[in-house]
Amino acid sequence: MHNKLENMAKYIPHIGMRKMKSIIAVFIGFCLWQLIRLFVPGLEVHPIYIYIYGILEMRDTPDKTVDFGRLRIKATFIALCVGMPLLLLSIYLKTLTGSDWVCVAIELGVVLIGSLIVLCVAEITGCGTFCGFAAAVLIILVISHGADEPLVYSFLRAVQTIIGVFIAWLVNAKLFPYPKKEK
Repeated sequence: MHNKLENMAKYIPHIGMRKMKSIIAVFIGFCLWQLIRLFVPGLEVHPIYIYIYGILEMRDTPDKTVDFGRLRIKATFIALCVGMPLLLLSIYLKTLTGSDWVCVAIELGVVLIGSLIVLCVAEITGCGTFCGFAAAVLIILVISHGADEPLVYSFLRAVQTIIGVFIAWLVNAKLFPYPKKEK
């Protein structure tokens, strides 16, 4: 019986502080977003990017949360600055044609050219390991840009990223800081 319990215990994940902080960050993000929705009721109920970055930026030290968070925000802004003009160009070009195949080809061209530009700019500006992330943000922007409101979508995407990173830092550094490691 004891061996069976030991074997079962191997499959039960450890719920430590990092996991708990991540869940707290998601909850705080939800509450903060609901306060914002009081003033802008048309916003979606769930701030998906706040949730994502509140979890992803929960690092083992507050300093790492700040460092990685800054890089993530920089990469997001690079993707949006490069992506917005390309997205608007793509939308304009798609209005000139009625063919679905041509629209898909235009969108693919924007994704390929935009990704290359974003990867280069992110590398030049020192985004390090977040260069690929910047390209992923551009692809998300172009492919799922909220159909009618690409500018609003992009702005909300940036705002939610900043809020998510800030909440991760707040939870990690101020609400539940890790104990200082002795040297």
